[in-house]
Amino acid sequence: MPAKSNILFGLLVGVSCLLLGFALSTLAYRDHYLRVPGGGLIERMDHELDLTPAQRNRIGAVLRDTRIKVMQARQDFYHRRHELFWNGLGEVRGVLTPEQQKIFDRDFTHPWTHRGRGGGDGGDRMPPEEGAPPPAPAQPPLVPQN
Repeated sequence: MPAKSNILFGLLVGVSCLLLGFALSTLAYRDHYLRVPGGGLIERMDHELDLTPAQRNRIGAVLRDTRIKVMQARQDFYHRRHELFWNGLGEVRGVLTPEQQKIFDRDFTHPWTHRGRGGGDGGDRMPPEEGAPPPAPAQPPLVPQN
């Protein structure tokens, strides 16, 4: 009897390892930690379109230039988002009294330290200079008069 239970246990461990390996490899391919064999885009295009060497070189240059432009656009986006976020905080701060501004500066201008860096609460990923309050608004915000 003990030999039969050892075999079943070994079979259970083996099947569990196979399932775990399958699940982990599926996640790795899905999240692009692993690449599907067969090369990159240029190699696929070369294989399927039978590119000339000149076409291959030109396509490679276009893709490199595009990648650089996309990276620059992403940096510009994050920079602009950063500016908008801090300008908004500056406008909010401009509505407050000096006493409220002190509390605001202490508790609300560093969201990445209170809720985790870039925690989805409108906080930005790039903090300003340490100890610097948000910029003052360019013009006073419009506040309805009652």
